[in-house]
Amino acid sequence: MPKSLLLLSLLFTSCIDFPNQYAPSRLRRADTGPDPRGLKPYIDMKDASSLTQCAWGVSLSAFDGEKRKAAPKAALRFHIVNPIGNKLSVDFVSSTRQSIRFKVNGRIVGQISADGPSHFEAPVAASDFVSGTATLVELDSDSGISLLRVGFQRQ
Repeated sequence: MPKSLLLLSLLFTSCIDFPNQYAPSRLRRADTGPDPRGLKPYIDMKDASSLTQCAWGVSLSAFDGEKRKAAPKAALRFHIVNPIGNKLSVDFVSSTRQSIRFKVNGRIVGQISADGPSHFEAPVAASDFVSGTATLVELDSDSGISLLRVGFQRQ
């Protein structure tokens, strides 16, 4: 009898949903992906080595010899040595009028409404970079964009 009570209680406790048992979403923390030392601070999509910088949502094949298609939610990784005085710079093409948001390590740094060839620049605070980790740049759009160049430049 005591064994059956123990078994019954174990069975019922295994069905309980424990809230907040999972880590926070990727939008709230810095990317801890591969060692950032092999990454660059700025890339052209026509460069074959740009594939190592893609985190998710970016097509592995280039088209027109210079662009890569980015899904509505896409991200790339970069290596920033000096976090002071950087700006995010993105050259892209949008096939339809849409709003695109840009995030650095989960914080929105800017938004643009674009249709056709476009350029986006925004300063990034030094506090948005995490020492020793790759910097994650997320692109959030309505229907995806075609990337030409992405990265960080000194102001």
